Amino acid sequence: MNILFLADSLHSIAAGSERQIYKLIDGLVAKGHKVSLKLLRQTDFTRQLTDFPCPVAALDIHSIASINAIKTMINLRQQIIKDQVDVVHAYFPDSCILAPLFLKTKRNVLFTSRRDMGLIYQGKPAWIYGILSKRTDAVISNSKAVSDFISVKEKLKAKKTRVIYNGLEEYTAELEDSFTIFNQENSTKLILVANIKPVKRTLDAVIATTQLIEKGHNLELTLVGEDQDKDYVARIVDVINKTNTGNRIKLTGSISEPRRLLSQAHVGLLVSESEGLSNTIMEYMHAGLPVIATNVGGNPELVIDKQTGLLIEKGNIEQLKSAIISLAGDIELRKSLGAKGKLLIQKEFSIAALISKHEEIYISKSAHAQ
Repeated sequence: MNILFLADSLHSIAAGSERQIYKLIDGLVAKGHKVSLKLLRQTDFTRQLTDFPCPVAALDIHSIASINAIKTMINLRQQIIKDQVDVVHAYFPDSCILAPLFLKTKRNVLFTSRRDMGLIYQGKPAWIYGILSKRTDAVISNSKAVSDFISVKEKLKAKKTRVIYNGLEEYTAELEDSFTIFNQENSTKLILVANIKPVKRTLDAVIATTQLIEKGHNLELTLVGEDQDKDYVARIVDVINKTNTGNRIKLTGSISEPRRLLSQAHVGLLVSESEGLSNTIMEYMHAGLPVIATNVGGNPELVIDKQTGLLIEKGNIEQLKSAIISLAGDIELRKSLGAKGKLLIQKEFSIAALISKHEEIYISKSAHAQ
């Protein structure tokens, strides 16, 4: 098949949606498909990009409401007709508007993606995407929670939606790449991997842990992530200082590959206000860690309560404390939850599954259209 991907921009291929796009393209190319990537805008990353699985070109569209955008997209439409493109797949807000408007032809099928709980609508009303669904063969979401949410917002019919989960790469930590993140020999070791900002509710984890430590529980907590909100980080540090728990609660800052640290932990935490489908939870589970997570977004699709981890309500520190105590006091439960979580990731959330399920929908919709 001849497949064109359209994306607003790429700032990295190290993580998140951009990593998923990269791995999908890499896998499709390896399977013999002809693939190309068009970007609306260049970034410092793509200006220096020399090694990518398919040809990459920037369209120099900085505003979708411009004469330049219209002319450029008309030219691209003519090009995909000439090149006999079979599939167009768009990612991110601007591309998911421009692609249905200009790149749907009689010959090709067209898909757009939704990968979070509504960030795509910032500055753009949801009804625009709903109207454009008439020129879209399917809207692909990375979790059922996201799919259900956008279906309501955009008034999508069930036949227009598909769920394809993120794929997680196999990873083996090299011992020399790691460093010690816990100090106490016999403690229950908790890790929370997330950039530190209010939506991640990192402070909830800190408060819960300090209160349990004050009651005599032998716990440690390491926070791995970039300090993205100085005031919020200051509140966290203030709690740590006031409770004299600096020897048990550590902030590492941003780490290039957090997975290399997971083998040191006993429990993975993610207590966010909102999530789409969390790569962090997937990485915890792949590492065999039991997970404590908030019952938001796609989290319940990964953390099946009392099977692969424990779910709590967002902002409920008492539930969080109870969950921590349950896992801290039961090694066999931790092992059982961790093993079942790892099996789920290997079965349903692999890169191979990501690639094959996209390939399947591309082929099936193309065959139906012809």
